[in-house]
Amino acid sequence: MAELFGATVAMAFTSMLIGWIVRKLSSTGVFASRLVGLAIMLFIAPPIYIFASGGPYFQAFFAYSLGALLAGAIFYCLRQKEKDA
Repeated sequence: MAELFGATVAMAFTSMLIGWIVRKLSSTGVFASRLVGLAIMLFIAPPIYIFASGGPYFQAFFAYSLGALLAGAIFYCLRQKEKDA
């Protein structure tokens, strides 16, 4: 449970950082840039975890994919609602 919580926090904050960089370089919105950050981190975070701990790749990928799913749900709930014009 603690590993899942740590993966969620790590995915949320690093994808927000990557999303901020993507948003500065392109014309995407906040929610879309954070999802791009999640997609990037989904394939970067497990190898970093493996090199640090020596665990199996599948376990790291599974934990970080659940973390990305939860972080995406958090981003979805916190997004600003578009107003009807």
